Amino acid sequence: MLVLREGEVVELLRLDGGEQRVVVDVPGRGPRPASADVALVGEALLGDRVIVNTEAADLQLGSGGFDIVHVNLTRGLDGEGVAGAHVMKLNYSSLQHAVLPVEDGEDALPPEKPVGVCFLHAQLAPFAWAFAQAKPEAKLGFVQGSGG
Repeated sequence: MLVLREGEVVELLRLDGGEQRVVVDVPGRGPRPASADVALVGEALLGDRVIVNTEAADLQLGSGGFDIVHVNLTRGLDGEGVAGAHVMKLNYSSLQHAVLPVEDGEDALPPEKPVGVCFLHAQLAPFAWAFAQAKPEAKLGFVQGSGG
């Protein structure tokens, strides 16, 4: 079960791109730093009532020590979604939402920054080897989805 708690936004720390950092006063737990994905939950203002997921911070994991804003009760219940979005993220969960896929937009990756896609993690080693053979001076990044 999710560890969700209600609190009040008591401080606005920063808004950087799509992330907003705030301080949420959670009754019985005190003021706690929290992060909000503005595209999902909207921008918070002082005094907003929010629900935060406190589990990672409660467990004192090495992930930054902050809560995650799950929903803004003050202004986040009137969301309209993204116009034209048609691909679901977080399917079959209470957080499912539609997005515009990158290939549909003008934000396509430039040709000087190629992307390789591996369908099995076992393909990564030969892919990395081939990449190093073709461009020894280049850097290779790796992103693994939650599915492995």
